[in-house]
Amino acid sequence: MKGIYSFVAKKNNEPKGCDSCLLSSEYEANEKENSLLEIFIDVNIIEIFKYENDKFTLLGSVKKNEYTHL
Repeated sequence: MKGIYSFVAKKNNEPKGCDSCLLSSEYEANEKENSLLEIFIDVNIIEIFKYENDKFTLLGSVKKNEYTHL
């Protein structure tokens, strides 16, 4: 079942852009997160959230040039 994932692009902790989409898994969300780092060239972190039970939950974040999740 697909879920709603939202992504927030930040530079120095200030939001610069966002995106949301329906994805099949957290793996797909992680792939999308990494691609957004390349699209938003002026940001240094992407946060990923999943919408479930009527709220958004932070799943993790990835920093530019450090493709590891917190």
